[in-house]
Amino acid sequence: MTPRGLKSRASRRPRLAGRVAAAALGAVAALACGELLVRATGRAPEVAPARRGRFQLSANPRLLFEPVPGLAYDAAGPLRFYEWRGRSNSLGFRDRERSVEKPRGTYRIAVLGDSIAAGYRIEERELAFPALLERHLAGGRSGRQAAVEVLNFAVTGYNTEQEVEILRQRAVRFAPDLVLLAYCHNDHRPPDQRIVAALGEAAAGRRPVPPAAVADRALTWSALYRLARWGWPEDAAAGGTAPAAAESWERVERPLVDLAALSRRHRFEVLLAVFPYLPRLYEPRHAAAHARLAALAHRHGFHHLDLRPAFRDCRAEPGAKLGFDRYHPTAAGHACAAEALAEAVTAARSRSRTARRE
Repeated sequence: MTPRGLKSRASRRPRLAGRVAAAALGAVAALACGELLVRATGRAPEVAPARRGRFQLSANPRLLFEPVPGLAYDAAGPLRFYEWRGRSNSLGFRDRERSVEKPRGTYRIAVLGDSIAAGYRIEERELAFPALLERHLAGGRSGRQAAVEVLNFAVTGYNTEQEVEILRQRAVRFAPDLVLLAYCHNDHRPPDQRIVAALGEAAAGRRPVPPAAVADRALTWSALYRLARWGWPEDAAAGGTAPAAAESWERVERPLVDLAALSRRHRFEVLLAVFPYLPRLYEPRHAAAHARLAALAHRHGFHHLDLRPAFRDCRAEPGAKLGFDRYHPTAAGHACAAEALAEAVTAARSRSRTARRE
């Protein structure tokens, strides 16, 4: 290259650097003007992480709220929004820590449910049916040990839609062999509005957002950033309330279709276990619901367990109070359910082995 060509290239470099610097300064000036304008108009929402007790707002609009990871609560007094005493695991569930990788030769069950499976008013985790079920299946009574794990993914206040979504988001990566869906007779209703409202109150008048969304304080300092991210649209994931809708079986039937698809994709079986309405086990309205759920289980190829006979037989035991209220079993009720569930799981495994051999 000639000296003249080298000189021409060298002269272009400062001009290019100058244009880049001017563009950068222009962008900074525009952002600064935007920041000042948004602050002056007051359009940017003031945000706060929404958390109350064991619950926090979820960035997933299907969940609305989710459990707080690794929360320890042992204070005396009422359990409002804490639901149970002790420490949750690193995912926020009432269970011990579990490895994502399934130990070789282990049969793994993932429990989905609400406050029943979470052990509402059950003081010790080991007395709730998921932990009891693990002990039964592992041979705790017979003395013959088997490699079985029962992982509890229950969240108080969830309905069937949320339970299947927590399976999709959290539980499938643990490679369950069986998913046990513990159905409660209020699972066709909207998500627990008391929890949703409490999360809004926790933000003290500011717009509630998921705690993880405000981890970077430098960004949330910017009014322009807050406006761009949370100024619109208003929806449940950003702290609004869930749509007010009539009770609908769509909240059960639609997620069961999704559950069936997940079971085929991830190769696990499903046991739909229906907990009874405790004051009147065979009350006609709930008997119809039991029949409908049995038909849905058959339609999707799920195993099915109606727990009414088990609770009826447990009533024969003297002095055994089986329920705190119409939905929630006592420790005696959990023990009754765990025994019936252990028999149902054992029968389901046996049928599956037979089907594979054929």
